[in-house]
Amino acid sequence: MIRVNIFRDVDDKVQKFEIKGHAGYDVYDRDIVCAGVTAVAQTAVLGLESLKTASIKKKINDGYMYVEIENHGANDDSIRLCAIIDTMILGLKDIEKDYPAYVKVFDRRCN
Repeated sequence: MIRVNIFRDVDDKVQKFEIKGHAGYDVYDRDIVCAGVTAVAQTAVLGLESLKTASIKKKINDGYMYVEIENHGANDDSIRLCAIIDTMILGLKDIEKDYPAYVKVFDRRCN
């Protein structure tokens, strides 16, 4: 099972997210659930890295991704960052809806 943990601050801004595990929907090179989660998350990271005034810290290994927002950016970049993250979460929750036995998304508040 893939577990997605989204951590938000008191202002509802995403501060970090962690994705870990393998779906186990099919064999390694045919697992469409794992591929879908990976594509959505990796594309979001590419978008975040393209923002000039925002910065992230990331760690990516097989079956594991951790991304922390170090700086949400200024002006338009801050808006874009939130849009990228929110779109990623929508995509991951949609995959969870279609494959609930293989993906769980937890959206949490933290201090």
